[in-house]
Amino acid sequence: MNWLSGKKTYFVAAAGIAAALAGLAGGELSVAEAVTAILGSLGLGTLRAGVAKGG
Repeated sequence: MNWLSGKKTYFVAAAGIAAALAGLAGGELSVAEAVTAILGSLGLGTLRAGVAKGG
């Protein structure tokens, strides 16, 4: 599991993006809801990168 070190947050962010796209494709989410979910997931990845760089 050492190869996952520092990458788990990015996998979660990618899963959030995939879930938002799946919800949009399936009609469960509107475009605005999907964009909000995608931006939230991207924000999570950006926050993780900032903490890693600053810490």
